[in-house]
Amino acid sequence: MTCEEVRISLGAHALGALEPDEALEIDAHLATCEVCGAELVELEGVSAFLDKVSERDVQLVTSPPRQVLDRLLNARARRHRRGRMLMLVAASAAAIVAGGAVWTAVANHHQGATSASAPAASRPGEGLTSAQDSARSSDDAARPKATQKPRAKKTQDDQPRIMAERQPEASATPMPSARASGQEFAGRDRSSGYAASVAVFPGARGTGLSVKVSAVPAGTACRLVVVGRDGRRDVSDSWTVDRENYADKPVFASRTWIPVKDIARFEVVDASSKQVLVKVPGPRS
Repeated sequence: MTCEEVRISLGAHALGALEPDEALEIDAHLATCEVCGAELVELEGVSAFLDKVSERDVQLVTSPPRQVLDRLLNARARRHRRGRMLMLVAASAAAIVAGGAVWTAVANHHQGATSASAPAASRPGEGLTSAQDSARSSDDAARPKATQKPRAKKTQDDQPRIMAERQPEASATPMPSARASGQEFAGRDRSSGYAASVAVFPGARGTGLSVKVSAVPAGTACRLVVVGRDGRRDVSDSWTVDRENYADKPVFASRTWIPVKDIARFEVVDASSKQVLVKVPGPRS
C-alpha cells in the first residue's frame, strides 16, 4: 500500500474499525514508513476523547432544544425577508438604469439626425483640411502603438524570469523518528549465533509487530510466538528466510492481541521442528 492509501484509513485504524486483513496491511506499511507511523500516534488520542462523550451529549446533538430550533427558524425567516427586499431594490435600480440608457440613446439619435440635415460647408477647402487632419491624427495615434509593441513583448518575456527569481527556495523538513511510533527489542542466541529484533507498535485492536532475523540459514521457515506474562501464547503465521532477501533486510509484519504491557518475551521458532531459534525479551514491567 502507498502512503496516500494508508493515510486515508489511518483514522479508522486508530479507532479499530478496519477489517483484520486491511489492518494487517496497514501495520506492515507502518513498520517501514516513519511518517505514517508518526501520524498514527497523533490520531490514537482521538479514541480517548470519544470515550468521554456520553449518551446525553449524543441526544443533545441529534435533537437540539426547542428554543434553539425556534431561534434558527426565526433567523432564517428574517434572512428570507431581507433577501426579498434586496431583490426588489436591485430590480428597481436595474429598471432605472435601463430607462436612462434608452432615453440617452434616443436623444443621441435625434441630435445626429439634426446635424446631418444642416447645410454642408460652403468652401471646399474646409472639407479637405478636415480630412487631412483626420488622416494625420490617425497616423499619430498608430505610431505610438507601433513603438510600444516591442516594449510590451519585452515585459512579457521578462515576466517568467522575474517570477522565477521571486520563487522561494524549498526547505528540507526533518523526518520524525521511528521511536515515536514504537519500541524495538533485540535478542541473540549465543550457541548458534542467531539474532532477531522485534519492533512493537501499540494500537487500538492489539499490538503491531515487525520482525527482523539475522544469521538464520536460508530456507528456514520461521514463526513468531508472543508469550504473555500470564503464560498465554500467540503464534503468528510462518515466513521463509530467503538468501536473496538478506541484503534488503526483510521485515516480517504480524499482529498480536496481547497488549504491549502484558508481553513477557518473543520467541522465533522453526516452523518445522518447533525448535526455539532466538528468544527476545519483552518490555520490562
